[in-house]
Amino acid sequence: MIQAFIAQKVLLVNPLGKILLLMENKGAHQWELPGGRMEEGDHPLETLAREIAEETGLVTDPQAAQIIHTDLWSFQRNEETHCVFGVFYAIKVLDVEVLLSEEHGQYLWHDPKDADPEEIKENVREVLKVYRRMSGIPKADDRIAGRQGYGLVQIFTGEGKGKTTAALGEIIRAYGAGKKAGVVYFDKGGSHYSERFSLDRLGISYVVTGRDRVDATTGRFDFSLTPKDHEEAQRGLRAAQDFFASECDVVLLDEINSCIALGLITMEEVLSLIKNKPEGVELILTGRHAPTALLDVAHLVSDVQMKKHYFYSGVKAREGLDY
Repeated sequence: MIQAFIAQKVLLVNPLGKILLLMENKGAHQWELPGGRMEEGDHPLETLAREIAEETGLVTDPQAAQIIHTDLWSFQRNEETHCVFGVFYAIKVLDVEVLLSEEHGQYLWHDPKDADPEEIKENVREVLKVYRRMSGIPKADDRIAGRQGYGLVQIFTGEGKGKTTAALGEIIRAYGAGKKAGVVYFDKGGSHYSERFSLDRLGISYVVTGRDRVDATTGRFDFSLTPKDHEEAQRGLRAAQDFFASECDVVLLDEINSCIALGLITMEEVLSLIKNKPEGVELILTGRHAPTALLDVAHLVSDVQMKKHYFYSGVKAREGLDY
């Protein structure tokens, strides 16, 4: 026989942004969310308020509840299949003093920026993922939990100005800490970039690849793609490997993301470069349109967005600020 019912579950979020988890006393003894099934004739928000009060002792305003997720699951009990349609809400609470019912033995105010507890129900793990995406909360990367030192992968991408600037700031900071750094400029030929004079003065090694795309007479940018551009991009990949071999601590691959988007190099080539880099080398990649596969392997992703830009008001690029 199949039984079906609706469950109302809630993420109670305290003033520090932490979420209340309850450890069930029966069953698998896993962390779950407050809430329970609707009774016949119940209004969904009445159920929510009742279950919150019974299981946590917290007083909430159910009218402030926001639906963030729905899910469907089932379980077996007494040779019967129980199908559950779950509706998940989020409510902010001011009170953090929890009074547990007999259903639960422990409670935890869980920081969504941290890794989830191992003993947590899968549907709770899923709704926490949804909540993080909705709230723009980065989750702890289990691949590098507790790691110290260099060797990670950083990406600066997005439509806004400042990706190269931020990455070069890290190169200079590493130099100041006594680290060895190297920079490969992809598709940035020419002598229009003032920061290279700073690198020269500091003695930071760099390799420039790509044609000079700025016409010396008209100042116009050449957007065409030629076989030479492909050759230069490959030279950039070889330069990156040379920096790896020279025992650099930090290597910046400037505008490599854009080269992937333009088809000058393949995403697979860049993924292979990342996979085969020495373990202790910090790798920084910049440029618009970083593909999802790169974002997935990175340990830091900064998406630089443009809210305003003086270029669209007719202000031309200025030496020392824009190049």
